[in-house]
Amino acid sequence: MKPKRLQSITSSGILLSIAVFAVFFTGCTPGRLGLRNMTAVSRYFDADVNTVWNAVDQAMTGIQVEIKDMEKGLLRTQWIKGWSTTKSTGLITGGEWQERYRLTIQVTGEQAKTYVSMQAQLEEKAPGGSRAYRWNRTVSDGTIERDYLQRIEKILNVP
Repeated sequence: MKPKRLQSITSSGILLSIAVFAVFFTGCTPGRLGLRNMTAVSRYFDADVNTVWNAVDQAMTGIQVEIKDMEKGLLRTQWIKGWSTTKSTGLITGGEWQERYRLTIQVTGEQAKTYVSMQAQLEEKAPGGSRAYRWNRTVSDGTIERDYLQRIEKILNVP
């Protein structure tokens, strides 16, 4: 084989290897990594499981609950809808984005303490066009979870 031909085959092979490597490791993942993850906010309380569970129940007053299983220590709310405070299409078109979230709360007794973990699943929907019919998952920044955890702390009189 001639040296130029060998060099051409080698560089083509390297480029093909890089392309295959890139396709293999990127696959069909969403554009933003971590979209499937939910932010978890958690805390230990110096109280028994029943007391903490009752505080969680009180903190959810007025919110529709989908799953409420005290034996498993699991509570999940239904979707809570509202309007986005951070996204808008502007004053001229007047379109507001919708947001919705649901909380999953896990209450677990561990020795003399009770562990509470909260995760919010957050979705948004654009105001118009074909996007107005689809809810798109977004990553929670933990604000919703911290707000509900503070409600529980207030009910339990935790400083």
